[in-house]
Amino acid sequence: MTFEKNIPLNVQEIGIILSALEELDRRDEYLIAREYGSVSTLHNKLNSIYDMMDKTEIGIRYEPSIEPSF
Repeated sequence: MTFEKNIPLNVQEIGIILSALEELDRRDEYLIAREYGSVSTLHNKLNSIYDMMDKTEIGIRYEPSIEPSF
């Protein structure tokens, strides 16, 4: 059984995880901390990696001939 796994994530995927972690309320953070560990520690670790990544391609790109549906 493995204890640790390397998973390649791109800058958008890490951004999604960071955004989700920031939206947790205190109750969810407490429940997660009891089961898995500190949310803030994970957030800080991912954020330090995210800060070193190239974010020039982040954002929604629209095709000129396509109307957004939202």
